[in-house]
Amino acid sequence: MKFEKVYRYINPNKYIDIFSQPQWYLEMQPELKEFFYDYDGIRDNKSKKWLDTRSEYVTMVCELLENDRISLADSGRNWDNDRLPIDTIVIHHSSTPPDTAIEVINALGLIRLYAPFYSQKENQEFGQPVWSNHRYKNRQTFIAYHYIVREDGTFEHILQDSHIGWHCGSWNYNCRSIAICFLDDLKKAPPTRKALQTAKKIIRKYPHCKIFGHREIKPSTLCPGNLFLGNEGWRNILL
Repeated sequence: MKFEKVYRYINPNKYIDIFSQPQWYLEMQPELKEFFYDYDGIRDNKSKKWLDTRSEYVTMVCELLENDRISLADSGRNWDNDRLPIDTIVIHHSSTPPDTAIEVINALGLIRLYAPFYSQKENQEFGQPVWSNHRYKNRQTFIAYHYIVREDGTFEHILQDSHIGWHCGSWNYNCRSIAICFLDDLKKAPPTRKALQTAKKIIRKYPHCKIFGHREIKPSTLCPGNLFLGNEGWRNILL
């Protein structure tokens, strides 16, 4: 397989055989742990080389997914059997630049959500090929959000209402919530006016739902940014 990108810090060809194995995520534990599982999202704490290397791993996974070169399951548990009546909307931000491709969000979902779950020995799926039970545009998807909203107000409707998104770190909340993610880094800035208008239109489809920021459910995260909460917080615009 010919890789389209220029890689300076990793040799993607050495990983092709690894990713063709059902347990690729176990073989990749050192890399996944260093660049994803243990990463707190604070770029200022990392060197440029480290950040570039992490980016190259994400790009590699994107290309392998696009070319069907990662071993994935064709079937598996129907996680959506646990779906409950929807009473909650959880707001996220991607913490990535606003021009981030949806394919990158998908690759990050596979690496950061499904790979660690399938790596836990206490789970019955341990060591099995990864399966999400969700499809988007005729391909298996690992995106955790029902909606992804861009800066310009356009959006992607990824998961259906009947789908459980693995998005907030609480299975109970996952089972009864809709996840809306702003495709932007909102640590220090609010979403654009157009993005907020789109999110409001989506929220109207789910009347009587409570609206939470991800950080209100999982205190260890800053998502969806420092300006979401409070009397002047942009959550008030969504209500």
